[in-house]
Amino acid sequence: MGSMLGAKALFENIKGSNVSKNQEALESTSLVDKAPNELILSATGDVMAHKPQLNAQYDASTDSYSFDNNYVHIKKYIESSDLAIANLETTLAGKDKGYDSYPTFNTPDSIAKALKNAGFDLLSTINNHSLDKGDLGVNRTLEVLKELKLDTIGTYTNDSSDNYIIKDINDIKLGITAFSYGEIKNDTKYLNGIQASNETKNRLSVFDMTNVENAFNTIMSAVNNIKNTDMQIVIIHWGNEYQRTPSEFQTTLAQKLCNAGVDIIIGSHPHVVQPVEMITSSDNSNETLVIYSLGNFISNQRREYSGSSFTEDGLLVNINITKNPKDKEATIKEVSCIPTWVNKYTSPKSTYEIIPLADKNDLKNIDNVSIETLKNSFNNTTSLIKTSDIIKYPDKVFE
Repeated sequence: MGSMLGAKALFENIKGSNVSKNQEALESTSLVDKAPNELILSATGDVMAHKPQLNAQYDASTDSYSFDNNYVHIKKYIESSDLAIANLETTLAGKDKGYDSYPTFNTPDSIAKALKNAGFDLLSTINNHSLDKGDLGVNRTLEVLKELKLDTIGTYTNDSSDNYIIKDINDIKLGITAFSYGEIKNDTKYLNGIQASNETKNRLSVFDMTNVENAFNTIMSAVNNIKNTDMQIVIIHWGNEYQRTPSEFQTTLAQKLCNAGVDIIIGSHPHVVQPVEMITSSDNSNETLVIYSLGNFISNQRREYSGSSFTEDGLLVNINITKNPKDKEATIKEVSCIPTWVNKYTSPKSTYEIIPLADKNDLKNIDNVSIETLKNSFNNTTSLIKTSDIIKYPDKVFE
């Protein structure tokens, strides 16, 4: 991908490390080369497009939509990753179907183009809104993303498609699968109460959240196919909306996946940030990075509508994975958590921008928002990050 300015530099400016050296590294504009057996995987949360966002991104003079400006501040961090992942929580069913938002999303194709331009490589397409526009929404979304050369996971073009993807980057093999909660009744799948057709039901990676053992077995049916990779990664759409604490279902399922050898769990759906932590298997043989929820990456869910600002907060998590050239063992070297906040202002119409809360010098150039607002968002998010020798976040942003 692009330059190594963003995520790579952030690993040098994190809580618990040398301040002067780290600040110098963070502010450096030089390119940094990675070791041959090292990569940075980045993950962000829910990419949504509510009606006010559609209105804001519409250009009447060209009768077209552009979402590129949403990512102007965050782009350098995405581009510096070797593999950048997001949850696309909408469908691309096309203009003829009518662009729509909650409760049944259909967004212009240009939202995918903006994600590609921002540096994303892989989109999870399985969530509770995947069936919002029926079979057309499922199929056309995959077609558009394929044309843009964006990898997808979670929904598939045919019944025989593998429900996982393997990415070989710098001689490190990542095995990735993705699942969403849903309902499974009499061999039929439902998302948000919408029934999957017989044609589509087997092309959706869905587990039933009423039984954690069944959910575990469903997910493991895919994980077992990626056991020979260096890192097994599970993307899960789960949990309770607007709750900053993971549910018992989440923590139980995470522990079972850890016991089974999964290395990384990337969560979404609650629309707020939930804890980031390392957990250990029951026999102490495996450690798993669990990101219970990355929150909203971009949306119109805001304090003025819900009474809570937590839906404005998100996380960009950069995971530094290394592979020992001697014993060929891959490990998580470091996890850098960058809090994000969605700025919305009028100039002259509504403008949405994702603000990374990582570099105090960059924040000085952000218009139409107080430093106090950014600081509150930063504190809300970092209070949920369980720091360790591995998990860290920038700690000198508001000094």
